[in-house]
Amino acid sequence: MIFYVFIDGIGFGENDPEKNPFSRYAKGIFLPLGGKSLPPDCPPRLRELVYLRTDASMGIKGLPQSATGQTSLWTGINACRVLNRHMSGFPTFTLKRIIAKYSIVKVLEERGFKADLLNCYTPGFAEHVKKNPRQVSASTLIQMAGNKSLKGMDDLRAGKGLYMDISREFLRKFGRDYIDKGDPILEKQDPYKTGKEIIPAVRADHTLCIYEYFLTDKVGHKMSWTGAERCIEDLEEFLLGVLEAMDPEEDQLILTSDHGNLEDLSVDIHTLNPVPTILYGRYTEQMKDKILQLKDIPHAIYDCLGIELTMSEEEFIKVSGESEMADSKTSI
Repeated sequence: MIFYVFIDGIGFGENDPEKNPFSRYAKGIFLPLGGKSLPPDCPPRLRELVYLRTDASMGIKGLPQSATGQTSLWTGINACRVLNRHMSGFPTFTLKRIIAKYSIVKVLEERGFKADLLNCYTPGFAEHVKKNPRQVSASTLIQMAGNKSLKGMDDLRAGKGLYMDISREFLRKFGRDYIDKGDPILEKQDPYKTGKEIIPAVRADHTLCIYEYFLTDKVGHKMSWTGAERCIEDLEEFLLGVLEAMDPEEDQLILTSDHGNLEDLSVDIHTLNPVPTILYGRYTEQMKDKILQLKDIPHAIYDCLGIELTMSEEEFIKVSGESEMADSKTSI
């Protein structure tokens, strides 16, 4: 089983605790993002991780952004090249066309593999989308493109999915309008336990599982040191649990991001820093030399699974100019 973890807005930064939260707070998997090495006494599986410095700009000038970066990560198409710019916010008309055709969930499902987005959504999300139909993220769209239902609170209760906030602080704060006060789903979660339990819960039924964590980008834009500390602690514990639950002979971890941000809190914008692609497990040796840019990750996955798929940005470039107005209207 391939566990594809997307963490929004993290890059390799300097060993400077005055501006880089990873330099100040990281104790485990994120130490290299703070310009530090893993210590000799770290958990054994951390020493087996392979860190790749991955290009989020993909040949286009300007600061990398979420809509184009995430579209590239989950389709294998260089979305920045298609639009000839980096696009923030939610996918635009052209990016939606790319996702509709080349969503990694769709590609795998059509070829007999089981792929799924593990993020679980509250009933309030459906209401929000009805009121704001253009505000649908790339991760949501890749699941929908594969004709897969979005997971809900019942999936979270059953341990078959994950909430966007690992400890569920946000669910306790904002989910009370939709969830009974005494529901165990609102209890604070142990990130390490959550990571260790999700792998056996989904391994048998999936070839690929995707999980999106976006709070890192939000606290980066807010330049919040308190928020950064909490995110780093939760993620490092969660990922340690994931690693310990994985069978390196059968499972594969891929962790990456769409652009830098949290590694430099001296500014409230994205950075040009390379983003991490962290590999562990069965296909690491096969993948590590193939991933140079964001768009390379889906292709590396297809190669490991024996999927032959020809795609080209050209089919979208020739129509992207015609949809510029739609793109600008749907972006935020």
